[in-house]
Amino acid sequence: MIRLYSGLMTLGLLLVLSLQSGQALAATDWSKLSAKQQELLSPLQNDWNSMTNAQQERWLKVGRKYESEPAERQAIMRERVSSWSELSPREKAAARENYKALKEKRQGERNSSWNSYQSLDKKQLDEFKGKSNKPSLN
Repeated sequence: MIRLYSGLMTLGLLLVLSLQSGQALAATDWSKLSAKQQELLSPLQNDWNSMTNAQQERWLKVGRKYESEPAERQAIMRERVSSWSELSPREKAAARENYKALKEKRQGERNSSWNSYQSLDKKQLDEFKGKSNKPSLN
């Protein structure tokens, strides 16, 4: 009896959670985008309804940033979205992989630089910070 009750409670909880997550991840209708977001994302309009919710959310994040950018930056962003929309699925996948690899490389370089910095002795740290004890030329 306890197993049956526990199983029903688990099933009920899973049902509630799936309903909530489904509502939270509901797709955003194109008409709900602001005019500025539609301006930026217009090259993606035909594909908008076939995008996953996660893909739409990433583009909406870009769209929200776009709204607060200066006109010159907005022009660059429009150009990049247009270029992205023209890529084939294979080219998009390759671009994502290249971005991921570059991001990981940069993180590795940052970690290496930080480790090198931490291994400096006091004199080297002072020199690095521009606080070396050089005699004045007065």
